[in-house]
Amino acid sequence: MSSSSDTPFSQTLPSRDDQPSDEKTYFAPSLSFLTYSYRETLFAEFERLVEAAKQFDGLIIDLMQTGFSVPLDELVKFSLYAKRLLKPQGVLLFVKADGAITLTKDDPGGGLTFNVYDSPFGIFARHPMLADYVCATVSGIDRRRLRGGGSTLANHILYTSTPVLTDVGRKAKEGFNLPAPQSWVLQMIDDYSSVEAITRTLEERHHLPADETLRMLQELEAEDIIFPVFSRIQFLSNCYHNRKPFRLGRYMVAAGILSESQLQELLERQEEEGWGKGQKTFLGLLAVRLGYLNTRELEVLLDDQYLYGGYHKKADSEGQGGRSVETMRDSMIGSLGAIDAHGLLQSLATAQKTGLLTVENRDKALVVSFTTGRPLSAKMNRLKGVEAITEFVTQWTEGIFVFRDKGVSQELDDSCELKSSLDRMLLDSALYKDQVNQILAHLPTGRNTILERVWNFETLWNKLATKPLKYMDDTSVTEKDKAAIAQLAGLIDGLSTLDEVIKSFDIWPGYAIIKSVQLLIEQRLVNVQQASLFRPLSVFQRIVSELQKTIGRDDNKALLQASLHFVHGDSPAASRFHIDHEGRVSVNLAQVKTSGTPVSAVLLELRRWMEAYLAYCRRQIDPHIVDNAVAKIVNGQPPQ
Repeated sequence: MSSSSDTPFSQTLPSRDDQPSDEKTYFAPSLSFLTYSYRETLFAEFERLVEAAKQFDGLIIDLMQTGFSVPLDELVKFSLYAKRLLKPQGVLLFVKADGAITLTKDDPGGGLTFNVYDSPFGIFARHPMLADYVCATVSGIDRRRLRGGGSTLANHILYTSTPVLTDVGRKAKEGFNLPAPQSWVLQMIDDYSSVEAITRTLEERHHLPADETLRMLQELEAEDIIFPVFSRIQFLSNCYHNRKPFRLGRYMVAAGILSESQLQELLERQEEEGWGKGQKTFLGLLAVRLGYLNTRELEVLLDDQYLYGGYHKKADSEGQGGRSVETMRDSMIGSLGAIDAHGLLQSLATAQKTGLLTVENRDKALVVSFTTGRPLSAKMNRLKGVEAITEFVTQWTEGIFVFRDKGVSQELDDSCELKSSLDRMLLDSALYKDQVNQILAHLPTGRNTILERVWNFETLWNKLATKPLKYMDDTSVTEKDKAAIAQLAGLIDGLSTLDEVIKSFDIWPGYAIIKSVQLLIEQRLVNVQQASLFRPLSVFQRIVSELQKTIGRDDNKALLQASLHFVHGDSPAASRFHIDHEGRVSVNLAQVKTSGTPVSAVLLELRRWMEAYLAYCRRQIDPHIVDNAVAKIVNGQPPQ
């Protein structure tokens, strides 16, 4: 394996003689990070660190060369070493060019929290110093893209968080002993200004980039100058996503304000003084009395608890069935459900909002910029402009949304511009949605319907594409559409559902894909899959297994290979089937998909092979044994 590139910052800090040769050091010694390239000797090095009683805030495993192809047993080993080598709130990070995985030691019960990011820059919101360190030590990760990293909800939690000074922080602020940039950040912390307000002000006054401000805030957090901010992000995000209420004591442990033993001490004191477990505020006051936090930090924690962990519980008790929208400071956060996509966009327009709307749902994220209620640009993964809005309105029913007042995004460029009015886009989207519902109603299982191309699709399509074509709504099929439809048809393989095809073809909105599929069905170039490949294959596998008991494994494998070669020779059909060392048969589905062969054709190939195999078996053993095995499995008849 290749090792990580040397960091240009490694010369600025004192070297440590006990570090392995490829370890990287960066930042102040209060936070300790190491970067390793993934290799076979890595666990031996981890064992040496354990024996030396080392602990770290972050361990980075560089997977730029290997990707996430790490065996499961090795992942288990990594998790075991992470528990022993990471400090509380520490993180084990697996990073590659297009994603990241973290195991974070922020579970008060001693376990690890697992998180997946679809971009390596998603670690920024939760671990800004670690992300900056990764950019310095892992080649191929560009620090300039950090500012757009992180999930919608995580960024919202971070930017609306209020840093609160500790007693140490108040003395440091009064002393003015820190270097200029750190001092600028510290002087901006007044226990009431949000992270977003601090970063915005420092950008305007001192031209300090937002990512630099965030990195310094985490340094201040590590030095106990401010109460924990970054360590709370993942906990709050997970609780909000999972609709999971949490107690104040558990939140303080997750944030690193209290240890588990300190929480137990507080609970015992609470019980001794006659307060019930439901008195969350009193538990906080006990923590204030014992010096674990101050009253302002307690107010911030209770604010977080209400917004991210208690809003739905309170709503349920009031018989509202859960609220979809909560406001805090100048932002808005909520879930699609009680408010739909159409209503969300309209509500922002009616309120004449200016800022950034972001909505997350699994692996997709919508970003829309508003100015005085008018949407100016939009993007959803590879969809831009009107297509992104249309996909959101016609397809999305779930998701976490955040609106950041005055927020901006570097993702939105001129190609994302919205030239139509919101009313026009919503009207068109409603029409598209009706068309989609009409098409899906005529498919046997709607989005779960499996479709396949006819065997001579390419020949028929090339002829048809020379003629004028129209969709079901009488709009014309452009030449650009025809090229895209030909590409789309390659995904219609008789194995994938319509929903899987839509997700795979991400250069078009879903409604356009469904309209195009309907066009191909009308032209009889695509059919609903009537026969399944898997039942005939299962029957063949069971017959082979039954006859192997009589023939023997080696002879049976020889018969399978001979019959396959007799029927298909060295043709592409032969490469679609596989016989393993145990004599088990299977179909190479990847080859079926890439070759574009209709499943009906593969079924015919499989049937011919099975017939040839049975003929070979009848020459090898008593034909009655063969017929009896076939009857037993195919027809469910008892053996004769």
